[in-house]
Parts: sequence; C-alpha cells; structure tokens
Amino acid sequence: MALLLDTQILIWLEEQPEKIKDDVKEKIFSEPLVLFSLVSVWEIAIKIKTGKLALQNSLEALVEDFIKDYSFDILHINQEHIYYTQQLPMYHKDPFDRLLLAQTIVEKIDIVSSDEIFDLYGVKRIW
Repeated sequence: MALLLDTQILIWLEEQPEKIKDDVKEKIFSEPLVLFSLVSVWEIAIKIKTGKLALQNSLEALVEDFIKDYSFDILHINQEHIYYTQQLPMYHKDPFDRLLLAQTIVEKIDIVSSDEIFDLYGVKRIW
C-alpha cells in the first residue's frame, strides 16, 4: 500500500519533525511507496508567497530533499483527480485538501495527516 503525505506532514518533516509522532514517522519510513502531491508543492508555494510560511531552504531544495533524501515519489495531478473533487461532500472547504482527498480516493491509497476532518470522507488516515 502507498501513502500520500499531507502538506503539513511534509513541512513538519523538514522544519519541525518533533510534531510527528514516532509511530507515524516509523510508518512513513518503512513504507515502500511514499508519495507527495504536486498539490502540496503548490500549497507550500502559496504559503511562502503570502508570508504564512518561511522555510529554511528554498521550495526547490525542499522538493529535491523529499525525492533524494527521503526517496518519496511525486504524485502528479490529473483530470480524474480534479473531476472527483465534485463528488466530495463539502465537509472540508480547503481546495488543496479536497484535491489531496480526491487523489487519495482515486488512487486507493492511505493519507498521513493530523487533520481529523479527513475521516469524514471514509479514507484511511494515518496519525
């Protein structure tokens, strides 16, 4: 089974790893296929631009670290993911999280997130 990392998890891995529970980190690093979405890269870029997030390194370096240092793979956004967002109930209004949820459902993968609202969508959330 593959795991998709929520944006907050990606940020915490690099900036505040102590915020992630040890058993969750163990799950992340023992899973053969761990993905991060271009949705998260886009969300991080917007947070940096609006001043809501400051990283120690550039966004480009962060993405390179995820691939090179952590061996994570990129999950690209496709039309099926976007179309599926229309089927999701409006429990969560954040467009980035809605697209991550759609990717999780369409790709039949689990998501690593501390965001409990994801549970309303019937996905398997690791936390």
